[in-house]
Parts: sequence; C-alpha cells; structure tokens
Amino acid sequence: MLPAAIAVLSVSPPTVNAAEDLESRINRPEKRTLEPRAMATRQAATIADQQAALEGSPERMQWLEQDIEEKRAESAARPAKSWLDRIEIAGLIEVEAQDASSYEGDRESDITLATAELGIAAQINAWVNVGISFLYEQDETDLEIDVASITLSNPEVTPIFVTAGQLYVPFGSYETNLVSAPLTLDIGETRQTTLEVGFVADSFSASAYLFNGDRKINGENQIGTWGATLGYAYEESDLLVTLGAGYISDLGDSDSLQEITNEDRVETLDTAIAAGLDVTGYSVAPSTRTGGWTINAAAEFGRFNLIGEYLSATDDFAPQSLAFEEAGAKPSAWNIEADVEFDLMGRESVAAIAYQGTREALALELPQERWLIGWSVEVYRQTSLSLEWAYDRDYDRAEGGTGETASTLTAQLAVEF
Repeated sequence: MLPAAIAVLSVSPPTVNAAEDLESRINRPEKRTLEPRAMATRQAATIADQQAALEGSPERMQWLEQDIEEKRAESAARPAKSWLDRIEIAGLIEVEAQDASSYEGDRESDITLATAELGIAAQINAWVNVGISFLYEQDETDLEIDVASITLSNPEVTPIFVTAGQLYVPFGSYETNLVSAPLTLDIGETRQTTLEVGFVADSFSASAYLFNGDRKINGENQIGTWGATLGYAYEESDLLVTLGAGYISDLGDSDSLQEITNEDRVETLDTAIAAGLDVTGYSVAPSTRTGGWTINAAAEFGRFNLIGEYLSATDDFAPQSLAFEEAGAKPSAWNIEADVEFDLMGRESVAAIAYQGTREALALELPQERWLIGWSVEVYRQTSLSLEWAYDRDYDRAEGGTGETASTLTAQLAVEF
C-alpha cells in the first residue's frame, strides 16, 4: 500500500498524479491522521491537488507528498540562499500492534514496523522537478526505491505535463481515513516504470500512460500495457467533490495479480505434467490481456466525508491464470466509507466506518466482505494514534472458501516529519 511514490510524482506540480510533485506524492491520502479531508481541500486548490484525484499511488505516499509541498511553500516564501533550498525531505514512520483471528479460529498478535518511508523532492528549474522515495515494510518489503521520477511541467505556461520513471500509475484512488488499505487497492495498485502524459485545466485533469508490464503476453518483451485516467474537482464554500475514472489495458499487471497469475500458470503446467497429460502447445506465458476499469467519488461537506470506489476486470481471466469455481475469474472490489471530524479534548479527531467487498477474488486471498470501524486522534503535532477493528467474511465453501469469519484489532502510532 507505498509512500515512495513521493519521488516518482512531480516536484513542481504538487499532485498525487504522475504529474504531481514528489511532494504531493509524499503526502499520500493514506495520511489517516489529523486533517484527512482538510488535505483534500488544499489539494483541490492547486493543480497538483487536482491531479492527485487521478493518482493511484498508495495513500501514505500522498501523505509524504503533501508534507513536501507544504515545506516547499514555506521555503518559497524565503529568499533562496543555495541549491539546498530547492530540495525538500519528508518522512513517515508507522508502528502497528495487531491481534487477529483467522478463519480457522487461531489467534495471532504482533508488533511491527508497518512503514518506514523517506522521500526527497527537488525543483531543478521552472520546468523540471524530480523525486525519489525509499520504503521499508517489515515482513513485506525490504528497503528499496519505491518511486523515482522526473516530471516536466510549468502550469504558468501550459497545462500539459510529462512524467517518466518508476511510479504508481494513476489507476484507482484508494482513498481512506482508516489504517487498512481498501480492498480495491489489493486488486488494482500498479507500480511500473512508466511514461505518462497529461494535462490539468481548471477543475479537470486527465492523463494517459504506457509501460512494459511484468506479465509477458505470449512471452514478448515489449511496451504493450497502457491506461488512461480522468478527474474532476468541484469546490464551493464548505463543499468539495472529486470524481475520477480510469482504465488499464491489462489488470493482470497490477502488483498482486501479475505475481499470482504467473504462479498459477506454472502450477497448472506442473500439475498437468505430473498427471501425465499432453502439454504440447501449452505456454507458461499468458496469451491475452485482461483489462480493468475503475470509478471513484468523494464528497466533503463541513466535518463529514463520504468515499466510494469500484474496480473490476473487464472480462474473465484465463482459468490457468486466475480461476474461480473451475472457470476464469473476473475479480472486482468496492469500498464505501463515511468519516466525521470532531474535537476531542482539544485534539483533532476522525471517526470512520467502511463496508468493502470483492467478487471472484478468492485466489487473491481476499475476503468476500469486510466491515471496518476506526478512530484517529492527533496526540501531538504530526503525531497520530489510530485504532481500527476489521471484521471479514470468507467466501462460501461451495465457492472454495471456508464460509467462516475473522477479525483484526489494530493500533497504530504514526509520525510524519
């Protein structure tokens, strides 16, 4: 779920989009602390922010990007003294304690360094900004370059921007004010070395991108996967509305699907060979692309915030790549969330409730339904404490699941700097 996108986004236009500043990317929507929707309001006020509505990067990255953008604005108000004034640094550390029950009834608990991310952004000149972010997630990701990109953009001259580098392509929004990432992210989030071209004009933003995916169709090593996204932001008085839609030509190139679909094809071949079946003509490489589409919307009015998102494959995957009930799967997911901000003993606080679900995503080990309740409070400046309870229901036995339920209680301490 990603903060490194900080660097990949752009430095000059603070957006969560590929055109966004590194800074914008650094402030992922994942920032589920203190000012969840206040951040969205600030984003809508700038080009970078509008682009963020298109961005598919992890929320933590948007958090970092936001922080970088704010630091940049502060430094811009001061006279430049050296090249160091063009560089902004932001970081995020999240420590989590969990107690969880499984579908089989077992219980586990642990304390982990869920996220350690450092992002660096630099405005080289009026047209060029660069960004890079480093990410570590205990038991998930070794220390690595999460995002690194170059963006050519000058909104004072043209609404068009170009971004190139390793980044999270703008497919899906994945916005939330809870600790856990939405199930839509588990299916659609895609990080690739990409070329993106787009524009931001008034309340509208759009972009198109292409890359050479990890899922090699017919074994060909070529640039063949592309996508497009469209966003709209409307703000008046205390109302902020954002809308987004996106398409990707091969959903199988998402971070989770490309790994599973490749493994399933190899296992199918191994099983056929072990059974003595004729495998002549069978290819481990997939032969067709399976597209994906997504729509999302968010509305902030006063202290209340509503979030909705739906993501789905456009067609069935080949059974050898991704199966469901002995046929090809057509995975989909959604997230519906409601949040309210309030003061608690002088501290800014946010309460959230969400209903999420999936269809034909059993092979991804995702639940069929998930309910979440969460609460976050700013205990100190840029320091938040969050609590979340998640209740999952597995797919029915007839569909290959257990039909059982499971729950997870999570406490998170997060600091951004």
